Amino acid sequence: MRVIQAIRQKGVIRYLVLATSIFFITIVLGTLIGQNAALEVLRRLGGLVERFARTDNLPILLFLMIFLNNGIKTLAIIFLGILLGIPPLLFIGLNGFIVGSVGSALESAMGWKYVMASVVPHGMIEVPMLLLATALGLTVGMESFKWLIRRESRVKLQLSDCLKVYLRWILPGLAVAAVIETFVTNLLIGLVVVG
Repeated sequence: MRVIQAIRQKGVIRYLVLATSIFFITIVLGTLIGQNAALEVLRRLGGLVERFARTDNLPILLFLMIFLNNGIKTLAIIFLGILLGIPPLLFIGLNGFIVGSVGSALESAMGWKYVMASVVPHGMIEVPMLLLATALGLTVGMESFKWLIRRESRVKLQLSDCLKVYLRWILPGLAVAAVIETFVTNLLIGLVVVG
């Protein structure tokens, strides 16, 4: 409960709104202009994914890769917020563009049901965690900006509070999303492809 109160007091909600707005704007941009680039990337990754899919320990290995990748990225975005909040903004914008372009490319190739089955179940948890990490990084960036213009700043305290939110909410959320992406997504895609 204290963590949620800290989020409200630190102004994280306004940064969450900013991060969400940027994310959805860049999804639209990715959908409109990124489809051809995404198709080419998907073609090139196809062979790599096939080789990786032959691994006997795929589910556990895949879970660990997804979880560690997202966990490290979100933690880095919080700490890199110290660079005036610029890396978190670039991070969420790039992620939105990728989601839009890859989603559009997949929709053209496989249909909208395939896209929904492959993105929505884990995305409902993963995306809010990415947005929260971005918002936390932006709060750190604002404290850095205050320090830069020689106003009272609490960068260390802000980082400490953000780390608590990361450990209590973001990391467990990313673990759940990785479990869903690893163990549920393929089942749903199978149902869509067969059905």
